[in-house]
Amino acid sequence: MNFDELKKQWDSQSSDEVKINPDLDIKKEANTTIDKVRKVMKKDFFFQLTNFPMLLIYPYIFGLNTPIVWWVLACIVAIMIVPLYYLIKFYNSSYKLEYNSLRNINWFYYNFKSSITIFSLYMYTLCILCILFIGTVLIEKQTYTHFDSLINFGIFYFIVLIIYIGFCIWMLKWWIKKLYRKPLKELKEILNQLEE
Repeated sequence: MNFDELKKQWDSQSSDEVKINPDLDIKKEANTTIDKVRKVMKKDFFFQLTNFPMLLIYPYIFGLNTPIVWWVLACIVAIMIVPLYYLIKFYNSSYKLEYNSLRNINWFYYNFKSSITIFSLYMYTLCILCILFIGTVLIEKQTYTHFDSLINFGIFYFIVLIIYIGFCIWMLKWWIKKLYRKPLKELKEILNQLEE
């Protein structure tokens, strides 16, 4: 058989017989989205690491270098390390899988979704610990003595806490929406397309 005969057979073959898997483009899109998520997580992780050195500066900013303030800061650091460990573990595990199957993309989606929940809880806990730290500083400095009565100080502190908590919740929701909601929706759409 010569080259001309092979060429005729190739040309006579129907192009309908050659089918390309339509899921290939969808899986490629999933890989792109997953890569974006990893980049965002990496940037966010390094941003979160800046909190640790900042904690060491606070006692000097407030002029309180007492053992109770350092104990509170040590507890805050210990509580911050646990969720960060799980987020880092998820991030590292995401590089060990190839996202060419529905099962692996599904794994990433649900772990990413739970990582967002862990991150939210981490930030809420951090906000509460900041309230604890501020309260400790105010008590150590005996700031409440500037008020006429302890009740006035309590009302002032309560109003400031409500404003602070509202701001923290708004900031956290904005941060998650800005960084994580869009890729999460994209992954959900990709999973829906692959499952059909």
